[in-house]
Amino acid sequence: MQSVLVGVDGSDDSRTALRWGAMLASVTRLPLRAMWSWAYPGDAIVSWGRLELPHPRRADALVEGELFDLVKETLGEQSRRVLVEAGRGPAAGALLAAAEDPPALLVVGSRGLGGFKGLLLGSVSRQLCEHAVSPVTVLRGQSPVDELRLRTVMVGVDGSPGADRAQSFAARLATEAGAELVIASAVASGDLAQRPGTPAFVDLEGRRELIEGNCAQLRRAGLEPRVAVAEGDARPVLTDLAREHGADLLVVGSRGLGPVSKLLLGSVASSLLHHAEMPVMVVPHPR
Repeated sequence: MQSVLVGVDGSDDSRTALRWGAMLASVTRLPLRAMWSWAYPGDAIVSWGRLELPHPRRADALVEGELFDLVKETLGEQSRRVLVEAGRGPAAGALLAAAEDPPALLVVGSRGLGGFKGLLLGSVSRQLCEHAVSPVTVLRGQSPVDELRLRTVMVGVDGSPGADRAQSFAARLATEAGAELVIASAVASGDLAQRPGTPAFVDLEGRRELIEGNCAQLRRAGLEPRVAVAEGDARPVLTDLAREHGADLLVVGSRGLGPVSKLLLGSVASSLLHHAEMPVMVVPHPR
């Protein structure tokens, strides 16, 4: 990844995303970019006369100026190292295009200024998680500034190729940040083949041993990951384990071993984005 790209729209969530993006850029030693997108209003025709809209270059300059002030207010001295960009068009499309060349880690708030206030996850953050070719981190505006840190990275695994990619990226991030890596997995009775008529048996130790055995390469690279395994549905289990282990970031693949393989965003990733208290990073499925 060549940069950290933060989507900003003036909302509290986007300001928190900007602070978190600055921390991520610092620990990964990547440049930080902030983008605020704009589009001409669809209802530009008004009943009382002609509406003069600014030239696109003038609109870019106005947006960049407002973004520069917001970055300076939010980051203080750090703002001098931030590249501000005006994106054109709907926010999701502008961020997706900007994140492809050069490739960037995307960071956004869970909700922006648009849409319905009752939504836990806004349309922009969901579209990015569904379509981005780079990992996307989503976080909420309620997180106190002094808790924006990266000391413990947890990754959820289920044996799927998507989980393997998420683990590799989480391990790389933990190494760069000097953070502890926790590999977490949920085991439900439906995960294991049962003989008809026999009671369900959940082999937590078997899953733990399997994950421990797969950690050999990580240990050779200097990491000493912890393994956390619990019984139950992955959606609440991963949230509980992340809270229990003090995870500053929860990393998951966009899709796991769920039954609907054509989904762009699996049910576990979607649930965590809606309900997890800590920032969630979604590592995409290869296009």
